[in-house]
Amino acid sequence: MKSETPEAGAPAVGSSESVETGSAAEKPPFRLPTGSAKLKSLSARNAHEEHRRAQRLRADEAKPLAQMYPLLKSLKGSLEFVRDAITKGTEMKYVANPEHAKSVLVFTCPVRECAGGDFDLTAKLAEAVKERKTKIEGEMHCFGSHKRPSGILAPCQSVLRYTLRLAYYGRGQRRDQEGRTAL
Repeated sequence: MKSETPEAGAPAVGSSESVETGSAAEKPPFRLPTGSAKLKSLSARNAHEEHRRAQRLRADEAKPLAQMYPLLKSLKGSLEFVRDAITKGTEMKYVANPEHAKSVLVFTCPVRECAGGDFDLTAKLAEAVKERKTKIEGEMHCFGSHKRPSGILAPCQSVLRYTLRLAYYGRGQRRDQEGRTAL
């Protein structure tokens, strides 16, 4: 009877090791797990999780702010989440480092049960940079929904009130390909 244990030196089943003969195997570079093919192929347990995964992949694949908007020097924001358009919820300050922050500007709806709803300010940011605005203010409603205890699907009532402050490099200044300030 043949044993079912793998031979010594053979890679484990499901491992990413390859069998090399005669030369040392190179170790693959470290990669963050968010963009891995394994996570992309996993199925989500619910609509909320599937939406989060899609947003994460969108953000991971986006270019940095500095690359998309080379004249943008800084981006700061003040965000206020209002749960039902009346009750004040949470507030937060947002400061982006253009060298590392992604050009997708999406904030998660604070309502835990909300599925498919986020506050996407990407288009607002693009428009403001195009027009070289230094301040944009607005209010955005969540387009998500959640199930009530009765099982009926109800729209999310969450609202985001935002103020974004943008600063640009002066005339003759810009950011070069490596992200350094050039004259």
